[in-house]
Amino acid sequence: MSNPIVQNPKSLRERIPAEHRGTAAFLLILTGSLGIQISAAIVSPLFESLGASRVAALRTLIAAVVLWVLVRPNPLALGKKDACQVLVYALVLSLMSVCFYNAVHYIPLGVAVTFEYLGAFTVALLGVRRLRDGVFALVALVGVVLIAGPTLAGGYHPLGFIWALGAATAMAGYTLYSARLGSASPATSGLKGTALSLALSAMLMLPLSLPAVPELDSGTWFKLALSAIIGVALAYSADNIAGQLTSAAVIGVLFSIDPVVGATVGTVLLGEILTPWSYLGILLVAASGAYIVWRTNRLAIALSAAANGHSTS
Repeated sequence: MSNPIVQNPKSLRERIPAEHRGTAAFLLILTGSLGIQISAAIVSPLFESLGASRVAALRTLIAAVVLWVLVRPNPLALGKKDACQVLVYALVLSLMSVCFYNAVHYIPLGVAVTFEYLGAFTVALLGVRRLRDGVFALVALVGVVLIAGPTLAGGYHPLGFIWALGAATAMAGYTLYSARLGSASPATSGLKGTALSLALSAMLMLPLSLPAVPELDSGTWFKLALSAIIGVALAYSADNIAGQLTSAAVIGVLFSIDPVVGATVGTVLLGEILTPWSYLGILLVAASGAYIVWRTNRLAIALSAAANGHSTS
């Protein structure tokens, strides 16, 4: 029996009232964020023995196989425009994964995630249409600075910050395509585009993943598989469905939860204690994200009421 959410995510949008789509998108983004950050904590001990880039490539390969089996996309159905979008998204996924894992290898998880969020923040800021929303976007940025600022002077390797900025660049593209790819055409609808892009990303990173295979034991395979399922297949799918429920600008602000989750996971699972200023920044980021979710829901209610008024007049 096929899974209706996997086969046709648009039916999920139709079942969710417009006024609740902001909340649904937030919960999906939170699910994806938890998956990505927890999975990073799971495989971070493998960085020393395998290298961060090879860990990123291996988990992408495993996740691509899992998602392909579940979604069963048809690459032969892709048009020229579809193929271009899939290629760009695959490049974005590859760059984001490799840069993020190398950043986590050098700097605390919460700080790496915070820097990565700057890409999504840029997308969110470009989509602002009201001054009030712009102010809350800037509040989120202040929170990001408070989280990351003390770490810049903390003696961590500069390469970590360079890798994190690379991840931020990829995150901007990821934010845009998470909101765009699933509704492009039937060939990439639902999770088909994500599955195709992830498969292509895994192929691009085969020079990193294949040489590492002989070095893996059963315990390493288990960690990689767990990380791949919850941190790639599940997380990317959740982000993609969230993108179909709202806009890229809103998704960019909802990703403000990432620094909060990253700092929390880093503290609880990796023992990475941040400064009081950093935790204050987490609260500011969370508050701005909560406001945007509320605004999204309120706007949907107003649009729905206006549409109903026109239909009855």
